[in-house]
Amino acid sequence: MLEAVRLHFDLPWAIVSSIERQRYTIDHVAGAAGAPERGCSFNLAETFCERVIELEKPLYIHEAGKSLFKNHPCYKRQRSETYLGVRLLVQGRVFGTLSLTAPETRGEPFTADDKMVFETAGVLISQHLALRMADERFELAVSGSAVGLWDWDVRTDALFWSPRLMDMLDVGETGFRATFDEFADRLHSEDRDRVMVAVNAHLSERLPYDIEYRLRRDRGDFIWVRARGQATWASDGTALRMAGSIDDITTRKTQQEKMRLQAEALRQSNSELERFAYVASHDLQEPLRKVASFGDLLKRDYAGRLDARGVNLVDVMTGAAGRMQRLIRDLLDYSRSNHVELDIQDIDFSALVAEIVTDFELDLTACGGRVECDNRETVRADPVLLRQLLHNLIGNAVKYRSADRSLVVRLVLEREGTDRWLLHIHDNGIGFSAKYSDQIFKVFKRLHSRAEFPGTGVGLAMCHRIADRHGGQIWADSVPGCGASFHVSLPRAPEDIYAPMRGPD
Repeated sequence: MLEAVRLHFDLPWAIVSSIERQRYTIDHVAGAAGAPERGCSFNLAETFCERVIELEKPLYIHEAGKSLFKNHPCYKRQRSETYLGVRLLVQGRVFGTLSLTAPETRGEPFTADDKMVFETAGVLISQHLALRMADERFELAVSGSAVGLWDWDVRTDALFWSPRLMDMLDVGETGFRATFDEFADRLHSEDRDRVMVAVNAHLSERLPYDIEYRLRRDRGDFIWVRARGQATWASDGTALRMAGSIDDITTRKTQQEKMRLQAEALRQSNSELERFAYVASHDLQEPLRKVASFGDLLKRDYAGRLDARGVNLVDVMTGAAGRMQRLIRDLLDYSRSNHVELDIQDIDFSALVAEIVTDFELDLTACGGRVECDNRETVRADPVLLRQLLHNLIGNAVKYRSADRSLVVRLVLEREGTDRWLLHIHDNGIGFSAKYSDQIFKVFKRLHSRAEFPGTGVGLAMCHRIADRHGGQIWADSVPGCGASFHVSLPRAPEDIYAPMRGPD
């Protein structure tokens, strides 16, 4: 382009310069010998181009020695009689100048046609520079990107792979020609059909192309990648090209597989432990029943022969056996709550509460207490597990009642947003310190001695597991001496969030 401009004006030198921080640097030169070399740099003030930048318009000099420029440093140093200069703008900013120079005078001023040709050349060269700089930015971004880039011409099958992608696949540049067939050949045999379906679905149906698969490297091993792409289509719907990125996700996939294997091993271990606990608990039931039964027979048949110490020893033995039986039953219920598959049903909440209250009828009558629940709602849950949860919470309120006032237990079921239920169980019992609000839901965690209140310390842990199995939460707040409140948040459409771990039938 420079040569064409130079020949049009029949001048010896055509120069493209860049200007930065008042320095004029020659980027390209076309013309006869004697022209300044590419890369030479000068103070901008020592060039005619300084006036082009200052005036912000083209400058035409056909006889510098007889003009205002005869005292300019450029004329004094180079004795250039003829000069044409125009700014080169790239993205609205001054890149530099296009200039033509000659040591001889032109003899006559430049015509309007000359100026139109020269200024048009300036515009064309500015556009060329903008494209060149965009290409350089693209190449820099491609070479510095952490992901590999690709560009596939669907019509010719030509496939561009960025240097980063070549590095990922350990591909040498010598003799390598990227094609779609080459790409397909590198796909893992288990992934090839799936990838081809995804590519065709994007090209023909314009479905999103975002897929994970394995690619073979030159050394023979495979890496996991995530590929994303976007095609362009002609007006008739024919796919023209498709470009996108490939990210190496081998490390993430390896970690995911490692975590999957660990989780599977943990599930297997938990299943075996629960199976052992289930079987062991069953096996322990029979000898405990015998201990309790023989203790009762001993008291009945040998009552007259046992002194007070003997009777006390038998009572201690049968009491311990009874506590162990209750503990085993609670542990069995706790185990079942995790490995029995949920049976989600519609449940009449108030009817279920009324049924549970009958279990505590004698205790409530003895203490003059009552349970209040006026909700006429239908909830979805596993009926057995929901009954256990409510039975434990109401039972705790009855157990930890205050001796100074009649017990009142109030159940409130309300909607929480559009997709959850919020259940509150309030009582006016002895309460507990707020610092134990989290600890009380742990297995075997008790705040009182067995002499004060009987129990195994499993009930609230089971409530926590039941809420968790339904995709819900449970928490509590209390003030000592003022009662306690338990709160249960349950989804209105619960799902069994854990894969059931089945025990023996």
